Amino acid sequence: MIGDVRVSAVGLGCMPLSNGRMVDQREQAVDTIHAALDAGITLLDTANIYAPSWDAVGHNEALVAEAIRTYSGPASLTDVLITTKGGITRSEGEVWGRDSAPDALMRACEASLTELGVDVIDLYQHHRHDPEMTYLDQIRALQALKDAGLIRRIGLSNVTAAELDLAITELGSASDGGVVSVQNELSPRYRADLDVLQRCEKEGIAFLPWSPLGGATHAKDVGSRFAPFAEVGEELGATPQEVTLAWLLRMSPVMIPIPGATRPETIASIVRSLSLTLSDEQFARLDATEPEHTSMYPEDQPRSPLR
Repeated sequence: MIGDVRVSAVGLGCMPLSNGRMVDQREQAVDTIHAALDAGITLLDTANIYAPSWDAVGHNEALVAEAIRTYSGPASLTDVLITTKGGITRSEGEVWGRDSAPDALMRACEASLTELGVDVIDLYQHHRHDPEMTYLDQIRALQALKDAGLIRRIGLSNVTAAELDLAITELGSASDGGVVSVQNELSPRYRADLDVLQRCEKEGIAFLPWSPLGGATHAKDVGSRFAPFAEVGEELGATPQEVTLAWLLRMSPVMIPIPGATRPETIASIVRSLSLTLSDEQFARLDATEPEHTSMYPEDQPRSPLR
């Protein structure tokens, strides 16, 4: 559940479809999203900054919109929840920044509405903390979007436990129609936010781990970097990547992994992870692996919830 909406147990992270060679493989990208819909995946994750360059912001959102618009398969599109994000900026010369001021977040949200071709965004997630503002003011800017009828549900991304507590106090939890999702990094290589996961589980807030396989540069190596994932895969007749998703799913009832994919064939592997049953011993073996605790964004330092 994400708030009041039931979605598939795994979602699709659409960011890789706007990166690298995929920029010139639009048909393949659309086919990949169609394959996900055919397979019963009803959660699609995007963001305004998922784009090949600073002057193409909105690229991934437009791609998702095209895939939805051209879909003619058996899935019911009324069951599909699309989540996007705002709060990070990209400007000329690939200058990255943060801007969660109310007017900036409003502009970003309105641009996302246009790219997605919708009147209301199902789930809008605050992408990353703006160090120039108190977190409370950023949370209130999100609520303003909901009050204006531009978004239906509020989520947070890259949030600390202290910030999540502050947001819950201000907006309420999932059962109150407040914060319904958190999208933080979690994978075999990074498990520093387990306290955030535990808070989400207590509150019934969906936890959407980004880069659940360790990110594009590490996903293919998960079995060699963390041998037990390959060993359990051999025992179950599955890939280390499928075992990783099964491990995450067993970790918590609020867990909804959102692995990326760039080929329709990968979708079958993602869905196959749902059929894997890990024994207590296998799960313990995977859980005992030592994470690297290295964030994909090392510039982020511990911060006060008020900043």
